[in-house]
Amino acid sequence: MKKIAIAILSLFPLFVWAQSDCKEPSYLDQINSFELTACIYSEYNEYEFEYQDLKDKTITLKKGGVYYRLKYDKKEDDTKNVSGAYIRQNYFNAVVKANGENLGINKDFFRFKHSNKTVYMLIQNAVDANEKGYIVHIIEETDMMQEVELSIKDAIAKDGKIPLYGIFFDTDKSVIKPESDKELTMLVTYLNENHAVNVFVVGHTDNTGVFAHNIKLSKDRAAAVVSYLVSKGISQSRLTADGVGPLCPVTTNKDEDGRKKNRRVEIVLK
Repeated sequence: MKKIAIAILSLFPLFVWAQSDCKEPSYLDQINSFELTACIYSEYNEYEFEYQDLKDKTITLKKGGVYYRLKYDKKEDDTKNVSGAYIRQNYFNAVVKANGENLGINKDFFRFKHSNKTVYMLIQNAVDANEKGYIVHIIEETDMMQEVELSIKDAIAKDGKIPLYGIFFDTDKSVIKPESDKELTMLVTYLNENHAVNVFVVGHTDNTGVFAHNIKLSKDRAAAVVSYLVSKGISQSRLTADGVGPLCPVTTNKDEDGRKKNRRVEIVLK
């Protein structure tokens, strides 16, 4: 995706590091009358956006991923009167040009794609006739890197089952994706080290779509995991594949965060 050129008309966009420790996304230009004066950057954080949607209804939307909080202030020697409306319209034009979409009635909340990530951006405090500063909140949506793990052995000993969130499939597909190797390797190691253990491999989906299709999809995904385990030397007799579709959610299906948790493969002790 091309860089989102924010400043248009008579303004000349520049990518400026206002502080040596500040970090801006590479695709974002600045409005020339303003400079970056403070920022917060996290490789993973969660932020709850609040905005007025296109029907003027107050919406809160919590997203997680790479997080930026960018504070822009008017340059001391700049004599232009730059309104909040002008600022918001600049971001609106840039996002639309980049094939993104405006989600807010005030042209202050946007969604677009960059490097295969969905990006959410909120413009805050850009409201005055002669604006002196504003804030941009950005989430580049991504899954958190899970570094703390409860071992498969400990989880099954404690609960008789373990959900595996590191087994990935494309939407509506049952072919295991290569990035699942780490989780599957741990499962193979556990089964090789515990020869007396027999398990059910159970597929789960969210409740999006047709119920009967989700049941079949969950069964097909479980069967794909069993086939993988057998290919690594685990005896077929120790494994039973099944799927329950959306019948056993671990949380709500009302938002994407919940649906992600409900889409999983579980290993259940026989």
